[in-house]
Amino acid sequence: MDPEISIIVPTLNEEKYLEATLGSLSKQNTNTPYEIIISDGGSEDRTLEIAQQYHARIVYCDERGIGYGRHFGALNASKSSKYFLFVDSDTVLPSYFLAWMYDKFMNKPEVVAFTTSFEFSEQSQQVKLAQQVSNHYFEMRDKLFSPTLPGFITCVRRDAYFKCGGYRNVLLEDVEFSRRICEEGDVRYYKDITVTNSSRRIEHMGLIGTLYYYAQLDMGRNMDAKIIDKLTKKLGIADLREYVGIRD
Repeated sequence: MDPEISIIVPTLNEEKYLEATLGSLSKQNTNTPYEIIISDGGSEDRTLEIAQQYHARIVYCDERGIGYGRHFGALNASKSSKYFLFVDSDTVLPSYFLAWMYDKFMNKPEVVAFTTSFEFSEQSQQVKLAQQVSNHYFEMRDKLFSPTLPGFITCVRRDAYFKCGGYRNVLLEDVEFSRRICEEGDVRYYKDITVTNSSRRIEHMGLIGTLYYYAQLDMGRNMDAKIIDKLTKKLGIADLREYVGIRD
């Protein structure tokens, strides 16, 4: 059957995490046909071998960058696909996620995109605190404004995605995308389902770096992403937002 959902996973040397992610994606308990697209930026480890083992479709990006990787995957999605699910290569989904996602889109036609609550794979005290701060932030934005959609778990209607222009290859690509997709309809944060994300980002950035990142999120919603990019580079803190392994 032609896929109705395209799961897009950007990769660059992700052999350490990818198998767990693809394992969770391949075992989804759903009647809705779906495809898994690996959008690879030039991996030199076992990333592509692992992707082939799980029968994922591989597309090869000629430009590095997480924003470009996500968008290139969307451009290569099957024409029959109605919904995009953007998942990072170190995010694990519960087996009923796609069924839940499809139900949300079917029953809430006014919603064009949404994200969910998450937990980190490791649970040190610092990581737990960062997890609580992050989820409270997303919930607060959902109630008071419109939520930011973190790139590691974002669900979006295909037509709305392309109408707003999709992901761009900028520093705060998920913030910048969130700002534009909100113009196409309702955007939500749901906490009735939880995905598991690697704690490598918080370990790399530290708690202070994570808090600073969320300050950038609020700034980024009201400022052009290029301004944020220039500001963080000038201050010498742009690396706080870099994903390990898949960002320049």
